[in-house]
Parts: sequence; C-alpha cells; structure tokens
Amino acid sequence: MAAAASRGGVAERIAQSLRATIVKGRLKPGDALPSERDLAQTWSVNRSSVREALTRLETWGLVRIRHGGATRVSDFVRSAGLELLPHLVAPGGRVDPAILADLHEIRGMLFGWCAERAAERADEDAVGRLEAIVARMESPGARRTTLQELDYDFFQTLVGVTGNRVLALLANVVRDVYLRGRERFLPMYGRDVFDASHHRRAVQAIRRRDARAAGEAMRAHAATALRTVEDRS
Repeated sequence: MAAAASRGGVAERIAQSLRATIVKGRLKPGDALPSERDLAQTWSVNRSSVREALTRLETWGLVRIRHGGATRVSDFVRSAGLELLPHLVAPGGRVDPAILADLHEIRGMLFGWCAERAAERADEDAVGRLEAIVARMESPGARRTTLQELDYDFFQTLVGVTGNRVLALLANVVRDVYLRGRERFLPMYGRDVFDASHHRRAVQAIRRRDARAAGEAMRAHAATALRTVEDRS
C-alpha cells in the first residue's frame, strides 16, 4: 500500500507538471508528448507512474491516449472540464488577462441572473441577510480583503436563493478560482473601484420585487471588475 501511495504521488507530480506545460501553450493541440520511456527517464521513475500520470491528463481532457501510438495534446477548450479553470487563469503564476476578462464576464452574467431570480424568490430572511452583508460593505474602515470576502458571501447568498443546484456547483468553481489566488483580484476592491451602492441598489430592487433593476445593479458591479482587467492590459 505504501508503494502504491508513493507511486500515486509521483504520478500526480508528473501530471501537474505536464498540465502546466500544456496550459501555458508550450505544447499545442495535436502535439505528441514524449514517449513513456522518455518521460520515465526524464523523471527517473518507472513507466507505470508515467502511465498513471498520462491517464490523469486524459481524465482532465488534456490529452488523447492512443495505445500503440503517440499520446497527443487535446484542444482542452473543447475537451476539458471546469476543474481546469483554476489552473488556466494563472498558468505559471502569471495571470492571463484574456482568461481573466472571460471569467469576469461570466461572473457578471451569473451575478445579474441570480439577482433577477432573487427578486422573484427571496423571502424576508434572505433579504435581511443580503442587507446585513451590504451594511458591512459600507463600513468606512472596511479593508479590501474584507470587501472581497463580503462580495463572495453576497454572491453565494444570491445563488442559494435561486435554489439552482447546478448553478451552486458552478459558483463553487468560480469561488475556488478567486480564493486560490485572492491577491490577484484585490484591485477589484480598491477605493476608486469598488462601490457598494451597486449591492445596495440590488437589495432594494430585490425587496420590491424588481428583477430588472436588481439584475442591472449586479451587472454594473461586475463591470467594475472588467475595468480592472482593461487597466492592466
């Protein structure tokens, strides 16, 4: 059992290294990976560990294994799942502005839709929770890290009000992306960028059952994040 665990750890390290190489674009769709023998020599491991690593890459949608032929890189935009997103945002630790812009755009769509549904479905208790979050956002001494966490809490509360379980799973992925490298997203919460009045307007609209106004307020909030990406470009 110890040997199997050790082999699994080696396979995971190999898989992660190859994943980073693919995500960074050093290997393009259709490119062949080195042979199992060459990879085993490079990593000073046996071929079973390499084979396990390649299987993980295929599970992630990054490669296609052909028995008796070369293992080739897949077009992961077409084949990979959402679990790749955290690794795609900042390959090698450097944020990809294009991917970040895509992420913020999707975030804005989700924020707007959730606010619209909340206006239709929120009960008094849910509205009270949202108002309490906004009140903390409006505190003059609130730090950027605090605003960041409150913004996540606000979004998660909206998602919960919708009752959509698939959206809840998607929201978990988005949250994971932001929390893994939260310092990368702090510019969204600077004094000259973050404006809690968007959240205040959204809650007021939700309370009066105005779905359109609630959605517009949250999309306006999300647009501020897109501006921080544009400023970096």
